[in-house]
Amino acid sequence: MKEMQHIAAAGYQQASSSKQKVDGEDFIQADVCPKAGDAILDLGCGTGELSAYLAELVGPEGKVIGVDPDKERIQLAKESHNQIENLSFVDGSAITFPGIGAEDYDIIFSSYALQWMPNKQRVFSNMFSSLKVGGKIAISYQDRLPPFEFNAYMLLNPENAEHICNEMYRCESKTNIKHYCLSAGFQIVKHDHFFVPFAFESIESLLEWHSSTTHGVFDLSLVTEERLQKYLAPYLGKNGKPCLDFRGIKEESPVYKLIAVKQATNAKEENNG
Repeated sequence: MKEMQHIAAAGYQQASSSKQKVDGEDFIQADVCPKAGDAILDLGCGTGELSAYLAELVGPEGKVIGVDPDKERIQLAKESHNQIENLSFVDGSAITFPGIGAEDYDIIFSSYALQWMPNKQRVFSNMFSSLKVGGKIAISYQDRLPPFEFNAYMLLNPENAEHICNEMYRCESKTNIKHYCLSAGFQIVKHDHFFVPFAFESIESLLEWHSSTTHGVFDLSLVTEERLQKYLAPYLGKNGKPCLDFRGIKEESPVYKLIAVKQATNAKEENNG
């Protein structure tokens, strides 16, 4: 089991170093806008590629702490980025991270992790109590699984589909997320969506992506040729070969960006009034 988790973490690191990293850096540049000297928590940091980018932006006077519940991903993050002095990684979660409730952070950043977290109202409350006044959260999240992903679990791994779709993924609507955010005390600055195009170089890379993002729970050994043909049938091109560029068949995944700030108490009261 541990070996499978290590392989999944390595696959996740590889995936995070390509398209995911580019999307994350664009989000950071356009909306997160860290400043030199900022203290940042990267909640759900995975193998730390974006944490390292944030550490570069805040400079030696700042600090970044990456937190993730996957111990294999955290170990890889430590090994890969151990030369960055203002960056550290901790095995933890949205309810057990360092500095919780201490108002230590200027920014709490989270990329594609919120949909995995249970009890989101508690998550937002913890983030609020851990930010300095004037600090902000910057979160990207999915409100549902795109069809190509949901169908992969149902058709290629039916033995694990219930666990992955209903127990691991905890997707919730934009309306619910907005409610949790406001209830925690935040003022929302931006909450809009964009579409993420999914394209894969091969069937193998597609399957490995499903496995690595689910911490290895998507079992590659359960993918039979018969199951694979059934899954790929809707995506066959005119030449009879599967089209692995899901942009061309309206399979984009909606992703939301949420930017919200922790106001001073009097500003919050005036806003509510």
